[in-house]
Amino acid sequence: MIIDHLYEGLLRKLTAQGKIKDISNKLLSLQSNDERVLYVYELVKDLNCFPVLNNVKKSDNVSTYYRNQGNKCFQLHENLKAWQFYNLALLYAPFNSNNYCYALSNRSIIFLELKKFEECLVDIDKVLALDYPKELQEKLLKRKEICDEKLLKNTFKNAEKLDLSEILAMKSTKDSRYLCASTKLEVLFTEQFGRQVIAKEDINVGEVLVEEEPYLTVQLKSQFILSCSYCLSRQINLYPCDNCCYALYCSTECKNKAFKEYHAVECQLMATLYNMDFTKLELLALRTVIKSRNDHNNWADLFKTISDAEANMNNEFRGHVQVNGKWIFDSKHYATIHTLESNIDKRSVSDIFQKSVTGAVFLKFLKEDTNFLQLEDIKLYETVVKTVAGLLLLHLMTSPTNMHGITSTMETNGVYVKEVNLASAPYGYHSLLNHSCSPNVVRYNKIGSGRMSLMVLRPIKKGMQLFDNYGAHHALEQRDARRANLKFQYKFDCICEACVNNWPTYLSIGPSIHVPAKLISIKNKLISKCVIGDLERGNIATAQKVFKTLCSLCQNFEPYAPCVELLDCQEALKQCLAIFSGLLPDGNEILIPWTAIPPEFSI
Repeated sequence: MIIDHLYEGLLRKLTAQGKIKDISNKLLSLQSNDERVLYVYELVKDLNCFPVLNNVKKSDNVSTYYRNQGNKCFQLHENLKAWQFYNLALLYAPFNSNNYCYALSNRSIIFLELKKFEECLVDIDKVLALDYPKELQEKLLKRKEICDEKLLKNTFKNAEKLDLSEILAMKSTKDSRYLCASTKLEVLFTEQFGRQVIAKEDINVGEVLVEEEPYLTVQLKSQFILSCSYCLSRQINLYPCDNCCYALYCSTECKNKAFKEYHAVECQLMATLYNMDFTKLELLALRTVIKSRNDHNNWADLFKTISDAEANMNNEFRGHVQVNGKWIFDSKHYATIHTLESNIDKRSVSDIFQKSVTGAVFLKFLKEDTNFLQLEDIKLYETVVKTVAGLLLLHLMTSPTNMHGITSTMETNGVYVKEVNLASAPYGYHSLLNHSCSPNVVRYNKIGSGRMSLMVLRPIKKGMQLFDNYGAHHALEQRDARRANLKFQYKFDCICEACVNNWPTYLSIGPSIHVPAKLISIKNKLISKCVIGDLERGNIATAQKVFKTLCSLCQNFEPYAPCVELLDCQEALKQCLAIFSGLLPDGNEILIPWTAIPPEFSI
């Protein structure tokens, strides 16, 4: 990764100059995030280590190259690869140019081959509305006629969509303060756990307790030619940003929202951000800072939001805003994200230094390569630079311990068992949940959306805390390894019941001699090899059929935890949720090679 090379090169220079110890002491003496970033900024500047911005523009040559690659795939009947190449050709083509029309026209052929007739017509109509090359007209009209005929002859009604609202909808009333959460929950604070989510009544397995929209989302680099850059829709008719070559959108609405919230600033930086391989968490930090300003009318309004939020850091209104005189907690408001835990007091000086380097690089980009910080008032400019420097480091620290991955399950060799990361996002309420190596809730998200929901996985008694899982589960990993990983990333010593009681891994659990034979028999009949096969193949009818009984079994096996039967039911339940949430269609594992900075092509 280029950003890692920059950091390592900076360290070598500082080591050669014998400055590491002095810099460490200086960083430890600084009291605020803005001081740390601005101090490191000057170090990087003095050593002439700042990266130069990559300038990648729309290019007919590059567009033609990618279109030709798509043509080769099309001739080999590799339609999904061809679709991706045509998306790249569209990204690099100047808007309304011949190459823009050619890319759309060729993409429509793929949709026709895939029997996506409506999508084919959308691209055809898009071309016909432009100043397109006239040699395309006959082909497009013929293709349009074929699609119209196919759609007309298709007298069969579309298969009725299964109604999953009975399973996936939150049935309880939503809280008037914590807007995304059920009234069955409350948020309390203790010295040991900090903010925590507590059940106000007994809650059964299968209940949905939270439905939360994120503050924003950041696509993974691997997904940027496969889904909408703003809403994550998997719609296949994607259209490019007018200026850069790194963002596709499912609609004009999404393109306009992205541009207003953050992309107007990021647009000219995208080539460099992708080329330097900044992580999703680093990109989240940058985007959060940009959006925080654009959510406000001016810098003064943002300063007030920050001041008000920080005044509530140590009381019950942490992360809240006042709306019409009422305190609410909602991730659409920046204050909720600003007050997430940074763990600054638990971080090593090397970690703070590395994150400060990243913050300094981002600050350089924003100062010199965008108009984000352009102000005529010198005094205000200095205040803004100081604020932005501090916010960058703040969110570089909050991202690793608070952001959540957005995932789906992808087909591999005919079965859907491989979880794939699609994006990341900040969720204020979900970040309140503490960790357990044997969690009692599970997160899930509908494919093509950033909305995160929370379902009960183990029965929760009144007064009990809700526990999420941060990636370390007792069934998969032994206690010492789990604790070490959690300590490294999340800066805490795990004292969940699975760690305190040293619960065994799945493969180490002994015979279930205390579990009633009748329960085991019911479980074995329900989760037969045939049913497991159906679930692995993504059979939604089977998932819908067994879901409620699985919830009951998880409830009944709870007194015997840890036991294999409970873990089997929980995994089957999670597979049902993955199916209900939407599976990645066939071919999404086929990713074409591409580089953020394309070589020069002479056609």
